[in-house]
Amino acid sequence: MARKGARRKTDFGLRSGNAPARRTRENGATPAAPRRGMTGLERALLAVLALDGALSFVLHYVHAQLRATNGAYTSFCNVSDRVNCDTVLGSPHSELLGVPVSVWALLTYLLLAALVIWRQRASEPGRTRATLLLVGIAAWAFAFSVYMAAVATFVIGALCLLCICMYVLNGVAAVLAWRLARAESHAAPLLSARRTMIGATAIALALALVGGLQFAVTSVSTPPLTREEVRSRDPEFYQWYTSRPVITGLPASEHAKGPADAPITIVEFSDFECTHCARAFHDLHDLERQHRGTLRIVFHHFPLDSNCNPHVASHLHQSACLAAIAAECAARHGRFWEYHDRLFAAQDRLGRDDLVASAAALGIDRAAFAACLDDPASRARVLADVEAGARLGVKSTPTLFINGRTVEGALERGAYEYVVALEHHS
Repeated sequence: MARKGARRKTDFGLRSGNAPARRTRENGATPAAPRRGMTGLERALLAVLALDGALSFVLHYVHAQLRATNGAYTSFCNVSDRVNCDTVLGSPHSELLGVPVSVWALLTYLLLAALVIWRQRASEPGRTRATLLLVGIAAWAFAFSVYMAAVATFVIGALCLLCICMYVLNGVAAVLAWRLARAESHAAPLLSARRTMIGATAIALALALVGGLQFAVTSVSTPPLTREEVRSRDPEFYQWYTSRPVITGLPASEHAKGPADAPITIVEFSDFECTHCARAFHDLHDLERQHRGTLRIVFHHFPLDSNCNPHVASHLHQSACLAAIAAECAARHGRFWEYHDRLFAAQDRLGRDDLVASAAALGIDRAAFAACLDDPASRARVLADVEAGARLGVKSTPTLFINGRTVEGALERGAYEYVVALEHHS
């Protein structure tokens, strides 16, 4: 009977799982925490982090291309003067301690993903530590996003659509991390008032440090190149540029921006349908922004279409004449440069309806604009530019006259910096 009872007790212990537990206690080992399934919040947070990581890869690619081409690269996110990822990613604020912010972002998302996996597998107190770190780093990422959005808006003066998408995702990640912490709270809240205050103070100090580092770097002015430095760096360009003919008697400036007494004036003959002109537009826009106060940009029409340019033999750019006329109509309403920028930003949409829609987007009355497109005076204004260009020997676009020095075609982005140096010391 005793033997039978002992056997039943053993069987019961095996069935209930107590025997392995007893053996574990006898061996002095700590029982392993049972692995739990991943919650919906954790899966959602990992999905958001994956999207953030993909965006950081794209941002880093654009940043790298801008660096490799000295700013000549144009991304799909280069929408307009105001909405322009290239302007933001090409600025000095796009790096921190010499490393692209996109790389720092990617490392942050990898760390957050690792914390999600750690807390999902860990037992107490490791799970609590992982949760607190997760909330703190996610909050820091969102706070840094707000800081960078402010820098882009008020310092750089441009908006990056890709960056904005990342900022929104960072906000979603911070909310999901906070909800995970709330779900983790049992007897006492995990995010106590004391912990929240410490975290907020740490984030504020970190932002102050980062801002100080960034603005310290960007405020250091780079000494301007000298004529001899340009000659030593690129003797071939120096020889070519200084041998270009200098033209006098340039036409009066109907459309100009920059101070009238600027030391460097760039007169441009251009075509709104010309892809090389679009490249020159982006480069000159960036150059004028970087050297504000020292450059004056003057625009003249030279459409490569015999409909309004008798000096070309073909309809090479069939929408160029109407686009030039439309720009003159926008000028009647004081919106030439805004409209000019829109035309170059959307060279595949230069049909009549597109031109009217672009004007309406700037607040110009549709009917008045449409009537202006058919006004012979608008066409005559374009033809006057064409004839002025022909007298100067313009045959292709873009043709630039930099302080009168003739440059046919768009330069490489870095070459414009050489031009500024040479003209400053001429």
